This record gives sequence, structure tokens and C-alpha cells, in this order.
Amino acid sequence: MHIFIVSGRSGSGKTVVLRVLEDLGYYCVDNLPVNLLPALSHSLSQNYEQVAVSIDVRNIPESEQELVENLDFLPKNVNTTVLYIDAKDEVLIRRYSETRRLHPLSKKSLAYLRQFKKNASSLILLLLVPICLSTRQI
Repeated sequence: MHIFIVSGRSGSGKTVVLRVLEDLGYYCVDNLPVNLLPALSHSLSQNYEQVAVSIDVRNIPESEQELVENLDFLPKNVNTTVLYIDAKDEVLIRRYSETRRLHPLSKKSLAYLRQFKKNASSLILLLLVPICLSTRQI
């Protein structure tokens, strides 16, 4: 079984990537909390060869140890590919203003957001040397 993990900040394009992967034959799950990834992989491993999930940075555990423990529960026959998508802050704000929705992290303080971006970036790097893609110009 192959699991394609798409992550990134809200508004970076994860859902668009999932739509493309679904068109390519992947079974897709949007906005899966990372702690549910092992259960999903165990339940789908017999019926699906290719699975794609998006994991919003809001759903990544705060501690590196918790993330590693979640990944350790994946079945042994699972191969993973990780794609982290990001965009400039201005682009993310513009995308959300176009939809007239508040960005999910907009209710947090600025200091929290800075720390969150720093922590999320370091945790993502733990996910098996991800492929990074910037959608800042899209």
C-alpha cells in the first residue's frame, strides 16, 4: 500500500492536490487528523493500493514524539510520500478574503502564529524528507 500525505498551511492548495490524486485513482481523505492515519491505513490496506490524505498543519501533534508514535503504528507494508505545500502569507490571506471566510488560524494571537509556523515546519520535516512545493504564484 502507498499513502500519499499532502500537508501544508490552510489555503495552500491541499484539496486541489487531493482532487488530482483522486483523478489518478487514489482513495482520498481530506483533513484527516494525523492520529487517525494508522487506523485508516489498517482499515483500507486490504481494499486499496493507493491512498492519499491531506493533513492540515493544525492537526499535526505539538510534540515530535507524538508524531513519531503515530507514524510507528502504520502497517509495515505501507510506503509513504509526503508533499508539503506552502504559500506566502499574503497569498493565503488573499485566497481566504476571496472566499469571505476567516483563515482557521486568524483567531490566534500573532505570537502564537509565529511559534505555530516554526513548530509545524519542524514537525513536517520529520515526515520522511517531504517534497516541498510553493504555490505562492498560483
